[in-house]
Amino acid sequence: MNSLSKRIRKIKKTPKVTTFEDSDDPQQFTACIANLNQIVAEDQFKQIVTKELLVRLLEYLRHNNPQVAINALNAIQNVLRISDNFGSEVRDQLKDLGLLGILLLFPVQENTLSGFLSLAIEIFETWDIALLMPLYQRILPILDNCLQKVYNEDIISEALNLLQVLTEIPQFNLKKIDLEQIFQNDLIKQLHFANQMKLKALTLQTYLNIDRLDNEMFQLINEVIRINIFQELNNIESFLQKQVTMEEESEFKQDERLLNTLQIWKCSAQSIIQVLVYLNRIYEEDNDDQYVNNKKFQQFFQKNIIVELEELVLKNFFNFSGVIQKKLFTDQTTFTDELLSLTLLIFNLGNNLLTNLQPLVCLQTVEPILPQLQATLQIEIISDEDKKELAQSEFILLIKLLKVNPQLVLQIPPQFIVQLSELTETTDILFHIVEVMKIRYSSKVKNDIETIRLVTQKLLKLMSQTNIMLAAQALDCLFDVYTEEDFNALLVEMKIIDLLTQGYQYLQSQLPNEKKCLGKDDWKFLKLTVTNLKQFIEYKVNILK
Repeated sequence: MNSLSKRIRKIKKTPKVTTFEDSDDPQQFTACIANLNQIVAEDQFKQIVTKELLVRLLEYLRHNNPQVAINALNAIQNVLRISDNFGSEVRDQLKDLGLLGILLLFPVQENTLSGFLSLAIEIFETWDIALLMPLYQRILPILDNCLQKVYNEDIISEALNLLQVLTEIPQFNLKKIDLEQIFQNDLIKQLHFANQMKLKALTLQTYLNIDRLDNEMFQLINEVIRINIFQELNNIESFLQKQVTMEEESEFKQDERLLNTLQIWKCSAQSIIQVLVYLNRIYEEDNDDQYVNNKKFQQFFQKNIIVELEELVLKNFFNFSGVIQKKLFTDQTTFTDELLSLTLLIFNLGNNLLTNLQPLVCLQTVEPILPQLQATLQIEIISDEDKKELAQSEFILLIKLLKVNPQLVLQIPPQFIVQLSELTETTDILFHIVEVMKIRYSSKVKNDIETIRLVTQKLLKLMSQTNIMLAAQALDCLFDVYTEEDFNALLVEMKIIDLLTQGYQYLQSQLPNEKKCLGKDDWKFLKLTVTNLKQFIEYKVNILK
């Protein structure tokens, strides 16, 4: 299942309430659980969400007050979403308590439809598909009815989201879907253009899942990608500056112009979010999707949209990064859900494009953003999990930008790459950093002795990593740093040759075992590195006599 789509759906619907107060009032009780914050701590969550509480929620699905039933649907969805972070215990309890059977008999009406579809999305995304065929059979006529009657925008949005999920599940083999009928409905035609675009963008994932590839999809993507979403940030900057939460939007009701602008911006953002998820799927690394090898598709994007994407990812976004970066990392502002999703997706797309297409990333485009990235990445990464992931995405983007721009690497401050390497312990990212270090700290580049001292300390630390390929890459970088004789004195002062001799003996002893585990290319690189290490030690010992 498409994990990026799932992640964005979760960000969009993060509730804001951080405390829980039990109540005998069914409506108040279910509403509180429905709005429990997703970042609640595990121990607190387990104290609140007991088996007794789950039993109450299931009972309230049958309540004669429709609002209680609606709240109960939303509460169960929220509990499932949060419990995903802590294992399958709550999911298993709800299965044992008969949630699926209750949903099969649940009286779906227009006022409960949105909550029912939303809970179905959570279930189909996370539960064992083998259990869900009866629910799938129940859902199909409900979805068909939604597409024909078009009750309102919210219900259509949930129906389109659910179709995305269902069409990603191969066991269902759901291929014949007509979504054009939605946009012929008078209710949809009367919506603001931005709202219509948001709904159209929601169809993209479904069409990709059912193997649809035609000019209408191309035109839609082109139309959405041209929306200058970041220019619109100027119009809502006051909203962001005041750190207004979604619950506090009522304070802006008197400013109708601002509130209307915000709503239009959110719809536009959600449209671009859907397109970016779509494009990330097309261009992501190690993608098994058939479209990756479709020449017509790639030709279209390379000729018609790639320039727009480059501008979107590398230029427009960073024109506003002063606002975004300061709020996210310095002020720790609570982002609107759309802005957080959008920012995360842009970094993801930038990384995927750099990995797969090597787009026209020129020095003039990248150079202006470097100071902003440097400032951001030297701030301690904050605890919020969503923002931590965003910081890491930005981090990877910077490293990949440096890898494809050697000229840029040579222009950055001498110790910056070493400082970057201290911000992460993630092996995959450290591999990228070592490649950049080979460019910046090569013996062909002028560096001062204190910088090389720091570089050497970092490389020695990486060489002690349990990942033998990372250690080998760091060792290979060390060869580049000390190829010439400029810093031989450091080799003596830091007793590098003695350390390398011990390292050689260890690596030599590990070669037989590693040959069984490593792929062919990695094994060749490791064996060559060990051979080069022996020669390097012998050469330097002779020079230093």
